[in-house]
Amino acid sequence: MTNRAKTAFSKLLNSMKKLTVEVNDQEICRRLETLMVTSKEDLNLSSVKLLLEKPLDFDPKDIPEPYTQNIRHFIYMVKRNEKQGTNKHQFNEGEAPARERAVAKPRKTAVTSKTH
Repeated sequence: MTNRAKTAFSKLLNSMKKLTVEVNDQEICRRLETLMVTSKEDLNLSSVKLLLEKPLDFDPKDIPEPYTQNIRHFIYMVKRNEKQGTNKHQFNEGEAPARERAVAKPRKTAVTSKTH
């Protein structure tokens, strides 16, 4: 496997791990890691960059078949997390995907009143 393919796999896998919420997400990530090691097919780095930049506009059919299920799950994770307001997916071209931050919930403070 070429370095570019390893880079593409790593970028995708890191982004997926950051969006992981459910046990099923972890299992999909493990399967992608296994696929990375065993597959003879390479992932196209430019396609992965497009996926990470605009996951909601990406067509999973643009990625070869052994990875299509993983791409669909990644897109599902992005949609699900955005709907929940947590783990917003962000990707900057010059660096690895930024850490996703949970939306801060306002703290509830108890109001105490003094009575004399």
